[in-house]
Amino acid sequence: MKSYLPAAPFQNLALSLSGGGYRAAAFHLGLLTYLSSARWKDKSLLERVRILSTVSGGTFTGVCYATTIAEGKTIEDCYKRLHRMMSGVDLIGEGLAKLSSFKGWNAAKGRSLINAFSLVYYEQFEKNTFSVLFDHDTHLKEIIFNATEFSYGLPFRFQKTAQPGRRSSSAYLGNRQVNMPPNALKEIRLADIMAASSCFPMGFEPINFPDDFRHGHSPLLSQLNVSYGVDQWGNRCTFPVGLMDGGIVDNQGIDSVFWAEQRMQEYRGGLTQFASHDVKAIDLYLISDVSSPFMDSYVKTEEKPMKKWRKWSFRTFLKAGLLFLAAGALTVYLACILDNPFWIFMTGFFASLLLLLSGLSFFLSNMFNWLLKKFSVPDFFIKRLGRFTRMKFGVYETLIMNRISSVQSMVSDVFMKQVRRQEYGRVYNDRMWSPRLVMNAIYELTLEQTIYRNENDRDLLSADLKNPSPFLMKTAEKARSMGTTLWFTPDELEDDAENKRSMLNVLIACGQFTGCFNLLVYIEKVLRGRENREAYDRYDPVLKTAIQELYERLLTDWRRFNDDPYWMVDVYNQKTRP
Repeated sequence: MKSYLPAAPFQNLALSLSGGGYRAAAFHLGLLTYLSSARWKDKSLLERVRILSTVSGGTFTGVCYATTIAEGKTIEDCYKRLHRMMSGVDLIGEGLAKLSSFKGWNAAKGRSLINAFSLVYYEQFEKNTFSVLFDHDTHLKEIIFNATEFSYGLPFRFQKTAQPGRRSSSAYLGNRQVNMPPNALKEIRLADIMAASSCFPMGFEPINFPDDFRHGHSPLLSQLNVSYGVDQWGNRCTFPVGLMDGGIVDNQGIDSVFWAEQRMQEYRGGLTQFASHDVKAIDLYLISDVSSPFMDSYVKTEEKPMKKWRKWSFRTFLKAGLLFLAAGALTVYLACILDNPFWIFMTGFFASLLLLLSGLSFFLSNMFNWLLKKFSVPDFFIKRLGRFTRMKFGVYETLIMNRISSVQSMVSDVFMKQVRRQEYGRVYNDRMWSPRLVMNAIYELTLEQTIYRNENDRDLLSADLKNPSPFLMKTAEKARSMGTTLWFTPDELEDDAENKRSMLNVLIACGQFTGCFNLLVYIEKVLRGRENREAYDRYDPVLKTAIQELYERLLTDWRRFNDDPYWMVDVYNQKTRP
């Protein structure tokens, strides 16, 4: 079987940063810091990244790194900025304060929670527009921040390519169906792109393009009313279009890397050095991912005892309304026959209150039918759904909670994991891509996965990699356990009693030692593995010596991570301390 092992491993890299809120942003920051310390020949692996594709929480890390190096700064500066935002900015508090305040609101934006968050990002984290990535040349030649548009249901890409205009570049600023001119893209604030990429369903409403992206210095965006190019049917999409989380259609940003790699194959002139002259323009593709292929089984909501309010129904309100009406009529009658002004006033007051409660009860008793008509349910169904008015609220509770939990499971687990499997299948089932892949997953070094890998993996790893330390596996488990949120709670930012490490530092450390582990696995199982052994043996001796030197440096770091998973986090925290 022909081997497609890269001719020059580690020369030109692509990097995907998945979605997953702050869990993803911190884990990916850990990977970036580790790649900056791992050197291949005269440069770090991070400096050899040519394609950067990010989604949702990964976009926070991607934007931070891309703008930091565009400004001529270092990975330490990136670490300091992102660490400060995740630990020091009260995103929820400041976002809700902006949403509720009418002072200082950007009039170009609609009043919504996602726009409130984007204003916080702008004020507290990132004030640049996309033009900064065009104005400064860096080792990142293809930059893609991914969202999803709600007009065609396709990925919507905010991207820069080093050589636009090539015959098959397909570098649509947006997508093939709905897009914008390049100069309009340069006006967009990166803070708004962060908001669009991380605007997850149920948590936020869509952010509207281009309306919510306009600001005081965006003349082209302000005039943009239709798509720059026509769609496949020859029509121009009318703006605005709703944008939401890029993870809806591709939470790993894999498809964007495919397109970028095809563009790189057509690089000409001085750019050819940044694309490998091989079956792929990329020698190694790292996919950093905090999602998991595993999901918890659906657990139905059990019906609770029919006590208190649970034994009520809409008919209960009808009966209550009749009682309040009768009592109100009686007090009206008493008010009419009494002579004392004080008692006339009191009975009149209570009569008004009882009649008001009666009206409210009648309204509530008819609410179900009112809702059916409000949503234009046909009369054919209304007659049959009338039985619901006699159903106890405890039954409603069970029906509603089961539906909510199933929808949540469908969106966050079933749908997302199905898309994840399809995207990974595209790269791992491609014989040209598979020997160029490193998946850096947050759960890989937990105790459960370590046991599974050692029991089921036919290509045995070296003893160092087979047996991570209990301390390291415990750290990985703690990192995996955090949910998908855009904040850290006060408890998560506090050092725990046992390890003296906050959740933020746990996640960064996990990204570092998991990245080290997977690079070692790549060298052992892919480059030197059974399937590619003959191709590896044909490598030039100088190249094999360079691979061995990298392997030994990685192995030294891995042993140090096993002794102390936080040693590199401590180094960065010391370097970036105010």
